[in-house]
Amino acid sequence: MSEASIQEMVDEVIGYVDDFCAEHISEERVKNWCVSRGVSTAEYAAFYESELGRYCMPPALGGFDGPFLVRAMLVARLMRHAGAMLPYHSDMNSMALLSTLSDQSQREIIEDFTASDGRISFSQAFSEGGLGADSSSIITEVTSDLDGVFLDGEKTFVANGQFASRTLVLAQDMVHGIEDGGQSLWLVPLSEAGVYTYPLNTVGQEMLAPARLVFDHVKLDPMWRIQTEGRLGAMLERQYMLGRIYVCAASLGLAQAAMDDALERCARYRTRGRYLSSISQIQVKLANMAVEIRSMENLVTKAALSVSSDDSLSEQKYNCALMKHYVPGAATQLASEALQIFGGMGYTDESRVSRIWRDCRGNQIAQGADEMMSRSIARHRVKEYAFTKKNL
Repeated sequence: MSEASIQEMVDEVIGYVDDFCAEHISEERVKNWCVSRGVSTAEYAAFYESELGRYCMPPALGGFDGPFLVRAMLVARLMRHAGAMLPYHSDMNSMALLSTLSDQSQREIIEDFTASDGRISFSQAFSEGGLGADSSSIITEVTSDLDGVFLDGEKTFVANGQFASRTLVLAQDMVHGIEDGGQSLWLVPLSEAGVYTYPLNTVGQEMLAPARLVFDHVKLDPMWRIQTEGRLGAMLERQYMLGRIYVCAASLGLAQAAMDDALERCARYRTRGRYLSSISQIQVKLANMAVEIRSMENLVTKAALSVSSDDSLSEQKYNCALMKHYVPGAATQLASEALQIFGGMGYTDESRVSRIWRDCRGNQIAQGADEMMSRSIARHRVKEYAFTKKNL
């Protein structure tokens, strides 16, 4: 597909986002959603009924079937309007997992993951305290005895974990997961005996409703197991790449929101008779912020295009690692600079830049901490250098 065709799709979806946000997103509503830790049911329904709804659904259910960049730019634009991490981001991340599962496993499971109104009806319980996105070190475990199959363990930072009716659990499993290196996936109803849900009071990203889930010898129905047929590792690898693109797209949108607010502040606010925009130190800040945003845009675009192309898996992972290593941290720093431009007002809830900073900061940890990417980047470059030198 040509760059021009992809850009037309991006422009189209941005138009849909702008129309939706003009009607449904306001700073007053966003503040209320942060307090209530979630978007209202009516607004959720409006999103899925709008033109944007199909971008949250996998192609198997009639969703958008096109370049991943289009979805990434949808996320960025939503966050730019809201100046906050909206829960639609979590839905789209779950949708990415559904697409991966349908491509590499059973297509018929897709309908089991969605509610009757088309919304995503599950959360992803992958990460554990102290382990982050290191799926190889999880300790949540599936065991078996004469009484059945049981799940024990604890998951944390489960987005939408407070409200979803079911959760997709990644566990160590030497009973059913032999062909997948001793791991398995289970879609567990949160209403089952032995499942306990605890809200996490994070310093930001309140609308994602993160939770800690505890599984105390939960008896598992064999029908809840996702048949991955030895492809679980590949599924997780791709899911982490797509999840990182979404996180970085959201960070880009938040950084753009911070820049928008900083520019408006500089154009309207005076100090000692001078507009802030005329002060040289502020001009340097704005110039540096513009460079950072352009760099973030380029990295997100490169990674998103890569996962939809014929690039090797190694190249896709490298592009995603570069992006994740840089974008969330740069967005946090940019939001901090915007807060500085606002002065004392930036450190209150009278402006949204403090919320933007908090939400950006969380993205430096989500989907694998920035520092984890350094190893992938270094290994790729060393391997690439060795190959190039050998063939000179």
